[in-house]
Amino acid sequence: MFGRKSRAERLKERAGSRATVPIGSLAAAYAGARPLLERLLYDDDLRDNIRTFIEAAHNILEELSGERPSEVVARLWDDDKLRKQVEAAAGAAQQGSRRLRGERVREGGSGKWLLLLLGAGAAFLFLNPKTGPEARRLAREAYSAVTSAG
Repeated sequence: MFGRKSRAERLKERAGSRATVPIGSLAAAYAGARPLLERLLYDDDLRDNIRTFIEAAHNILEELSGERPSEVVARLWDDDKLRKQVEAAAGAAQQGSRRLRGERVREGGSGKWLLLLLGAGAAFLFLNPKTGPEARRLAREAYSAVTSAG
């Protein structure tokens, strides 16, 4: 009536204008998801991260179910066991997301290099003929200040 279309006609036009999903976009979605699916299937460490995350989250949920938010915060503040479970879940989620994106995940070895580098720097400072005497004097003063204050 008067150039207006009925609701049924508008719905019929919308349904007719909607094309099915093009094959190209399905292929692109598959190509993008394939590396993620392969990592999920074949990366044992990623599956370990997912398992650890799920187990830790389940344990946290069991312990905190039925508690008010203030009680949850108090438990997280005081309970070391619960805090370690939260940290384990967060660490597993972080490592799993890195593995899923294909990034390298270092597990623990970086602390050894830092210690070695600090040790080499300290040895250079104490054994160098130009800086050694002053560094040893400062270290002696710092040590005597710490031991005499306690």
